Amino acid sequence: MEDFINALYGYTQEIQVPRCLANTEYRQAIEKLVSEWDEFCASLTKEQNQQLDALMTKKGVIGLMEEQAAFCSALSIGISLGRL
Repeated sequence: MEDFINALYGYTQEIQVPRCLANTEYRQAIEKLVSEWDEFCASLTKEQNQQLDALMTKKGVIGLMEEQAAFCSALSIGISLGRL
């Protein structure tokens, strides 16, 4: 079952999510965020930048775990609804 969930998750991340985010509003928001992030990082010292990178890596790992949990929960709900 875990292989099935992983395959569905991969498909969702590679195909479905990009399709849902293929709009001008999202693209503009990302461009603005990247610009502001670059400006912010340029203002940091080398040590601050290293600390920020370490924290962002940890945040990314936790975010991925939360995203996978949300996906598994939604899939479980979908399967339960399909049985009705």
